[in-house]
Amino acid sequence: MADVHPVSAKTMQGASLMLLRMAASYPILFLGEVWLARLLDPQDFGVFAMAGFVTVTLATVLEVGLVAALIQRPDPPTRIEFQTFFSLQLLVISVLVVGLFLLAPRLLGWLDLDASFRWILLALLPCPWISGLGAMSCVRLDRNLRYGVFAKMDVLRVLTYVGIALPLAFWGWGVWSLVIAVVASTVVRSAVAFQAAPWPIGIRWGYSGTRKTLRSGVLFQASTLTSLFRDYIPVLLAGPRFGAQAVGYLNWAKNMTFYSSQAITQAVSRVTFPSVSRIQQDPQAVRRMAETTFKYVNLITFPGILIFAALIPEFVQVVFTSKWAPAIPAFYFYSIRMLGSNISTLYIAVLNGLGKIEVSLRILVWWTVLDWALALALCSRFGFTGVAMAYAIGVIPIAGWLVLQLHKLVRIDYLRSFVLPLAVSGAAATAVWLTKGISQPSWLSLSGWVLGGLGLYVLLLLAIEGQSLLGDIRVFLTTLARKEGADFPETNAGA
Repeated sequence: MADVHPVSAKTMQGASLMLLRMAASYPILFLGEVWLARLLDPQDFGVFAMAGFVTVTLATVLEVGLVAALIQRPDPPTRIEFQTFFSLQLLVISVLVVGLFLLAPRLLGWLDLDASFRWILLALLPCPWISGLGAMSCVRLDRNLRYGVFAKMDVLRVLTYVGIALPLAFWGWGVWSLVIAVVASTVVRSAVAFQAAPWPIGIRWGYSGTRKTLRSGVLFQASTLTSLFRDYIPVLLAGPRFGAQAVGYLNWAKNMTFYSSQAITQAVSRVTFPSVSRIQQDPQAVRRMAETTFKYVNLITFPGILIFAALIPEFVQVVFTSKWAPAIPAFYFYSIRMLGSNISTLYIAVLNGLGKIEVSLRILVWWTVLDWALALALCSRFGFTGVAMAYAIGVIPIAGWLVLQLHKLVRIDYLRSFVLPLAVSGAAATAVWLTKGISQPSWLSLSGWVLGGLGLYVLLLLAIEGQSLLGDIRVFLTTLARKEGADFPETNAGA
């Protein structure tokens, strides 16, 4: 295995651990969402999505910029820098959280919600502070590529969330079952991170020596904020115009497509960013890592997206119940979005890892502008489904832009890494769609169609790419079998 770059080996190990984590937690999370969709109303999901936007998402996003900047920089952070950035993060989050609570009465009127929404807001406010305590630990874990800890964190978070949300929903707690489960799972995730990578918590203000990292942090932060206001168009636009139920439909469609694709893509990009950051001076290593990652993410996710789309009417009828039928058109458009998001999610991670933060920020800003313009135009004609349509249309030119931009830095074989997975997945999904009418929808027939579609996909793929896949699998298994390497040399945060 001398030909495998040490960082690439750790990345393969990390990606495999993240995928194994998903194999363990994904069925639990998916089945949990299915039963929550059966027990709760679309209104409950809509109210929770709105509260999550103005508290957990909007506040927690402030940690991302500084954390990403500390991960991407070549030299390790010192104890003083950890404490300085933690203090800055804590200050900004505190100001934002208090401001959001004071503005709650205005939010109630804007979002057309009753007074109970303010109590939901209050219950979610501790989440950003709790998450902030684990953020600096995550920096140390990321810089040392300790992906096994992240896998453990996510599995425990999912088990906590589902283990609390389902019983409470069954007992009639409504939206509060989601609120309590999210707070508890946030505590678990931060506790596991701090236990694995403790650091000397302290309040310190020292601007000297942090200017460059702060500048990078601001750029990362701006990128994250553009993504935030793009991803939450359902809350910001559909909520005030069409109500919480419409937000619930859009949130359901997004979540279902997310679990069939982007959950995997984001997990792998979570590994890709710090890994590319560590090998950014080696263009050939970056190219091999980017191409291999992109190819196998597409091979894994594309069949799930397209086969699920071929069967979604039957899934709604049998699994989710007919109350979710109005969200089916949005599901189809979100599926298109997820196909393009495989490019955007991974390529943004590679660009950021290479230090091209300004480039990725410029693309993300225009992407946000495009999605909002399309959503405003399409909602007037197609109602809340217009948001999903805007997402489907907007991702196409942005994906093309990212391909052209990354091509200047890294040359990737798109025929084998994108076109082939899409074509084979499309053939399997088409076969499922054409044959599903031979039997009535049921739990058994759905299982048969899914397994049959996936089996056909594997057979077609082996017929076309068999030798190449087997060779890659051998390298992967050999690397995976090696004991996870030691941490890369870093300055001890406690020093």
